[in-house]
Amino acid sequence: MGEKVMRVRPRAPEFGAGVPSDPMERLAHFAHLAPSTHNSQPWRFVVEGGAIDVFTDPARALPAADRDRREMYLSVGCALETLLVAADYEGFGVNLAYFPVAADDSYVCRVEILRQAQKRPNSAADLLHAVPHRHTSHKPFDAARPPAQRDLELMARAADGNEVAIHFLGAHAHAQLAELLESAEKSLFADHGYREELGRWIGEGALGTTWMMSKLGQLAVSRLPLARQVAYAEAAWLRSAPAVALLSTRDDRRMFQVRAGQAYVRVALIAESRGIRNQPFSAPLELPGTRAALGELFGIGARAPQHVFRLGYAEPERARTARRPLGEIMLRAPARAGDTASAS
Repeated sequence: MGEKVMRVRPRAPEFGAGVPSDPMERLAHFAHLAPSTHNSQPWRFVVEGGAIDVFTDPARALPAADRDRREMYLSVGCALETLLVAADYEGFGVNLAYFPVAADDSYVCRVEILRQAQKRPNSAADLLHAVPHRHTSHKPFDAARPPAQRDLELMARAADGNEVAIHFLGAHAHAQLAELLESAEKSLFADHGYREELGRWIGEGALGTTWMMSKLGQLAVSRLPLARQVAYAEAAWLRSAPAVALLSTRDDRRMFQVRAGQAYVRVALIAESRGIRNQPFSAPLELPGTRAALGELFGIGARAPQHVFRLGYAEPERARTARRPLGEIMLRAPARAGDTASAS
């Protein structure tokens, strides 16, 4: 095992004045730019010496949309992998312990940061530059311009093919997927609790809109019969996509839900670095019936479907979704006697 990180020179000045100079804070800073379901950002980071503990934040759960908290763990996996990409960029090695306390499934991973250690076999330092630019696209894609096969193959290597696998849907089945999406959205919007929950997140600025537009959006989603409009809009986005992918896992354990989030972030960052946009669709995975039908459509057998998204070319989004302040999601554990690790 390598030496724990002590004092290192900041290596990311090109990312702007808003990036912390403290290396441990810098890792958490990039991690909190990760994508999450409904921009819920359900994660917490605790810095203890030369390690960062990654937790779920139950206060950010979505009980109506994500009843079994599967998407919460997938979202935390997104943050974890973004943190690891930042560690790759800094030149750090890492030692990972997933779910280190069996009785506490909110404690997702302990990440020991190592200054002098072998780097990850799948180090992805070059992807950090895509992190601040990655965003979910809500624009029509150029249906006549599919991503290059070599780029799709590179994205496919973000999954190991066993614990997490990526599946691309043939164009002939896009219409069937659009029907599944419409069905799921209509069913979800028929649930008053779901509309209230979605409206609350929109009202808090989850979509990156102004305060006034966020509050109007909350009122509209919570009170107006928008199921048909939302379902039609999402189905139209899907039909414009030249490529659609699904991430599946060997089974539905928490560990694999986290790993699916890690794989998705890699795919999203690879795509962004090549000018390819992406947009996940959570609705079909939020209902047992449409989730099972999704697995059948992609032909994944007994594997668990975890995340479906479209890929293609489109103009960049202008608005950026809001992020929680770093001080709200990162804590420092009290220093222990004899702890020599420092993060500055």
